[in-house]
Amino acid sequence: MSDGLNAKALMDDGHLFPFLQELTDHLTKKVIKISPQPIVFTHGRVRAGYAAGEHLFGSLPISDRQKGIIHIIGERPCSGHHNFSAYITATSICKWANNGSVDHDITKVVSGISDTALLPYQAAEEVSNIFDDLLIKKV
Repeated sequence: MSDGLNAKALMDDGHLFPFLQELTDHLTKKVIKISPQPIVFTHGRVRAGYAAGEHLFGSLPISDRQKGIIHIIGERPCSGHHNFSAYITATSICKWANNGSVDHDITKVVSGISDTALLPYQAAEEVSNIFDDLLIKKV
């Protein structure tokens, strides 16, 4: 996760922690293994997530197995909503191993997540469904 352009989007009550709890519940029910420890970036943007995925998965034994990340970023400053977004990227270990090949063209985004826009519990369900679909799909 990254504070991105708007740290308040992640710090506001009812935003990040309810989203993470609900997302964890959904992914666990789908038997998707998740990291027990999040990676946190200061001022990170979308490509910081891609770099993390390359680091995490790029040195695994090369295969067509799908691995993915969900990068949560504080965004949309000055909107009054303190929205954050979830960037969802899943692809083969082969692609993660090829530095720079993971980019926006294979990433889905759920944006406008906050207690005054797309509610965190609704966004968590949507993100988990997209992530599950991407892990199954061969990219």
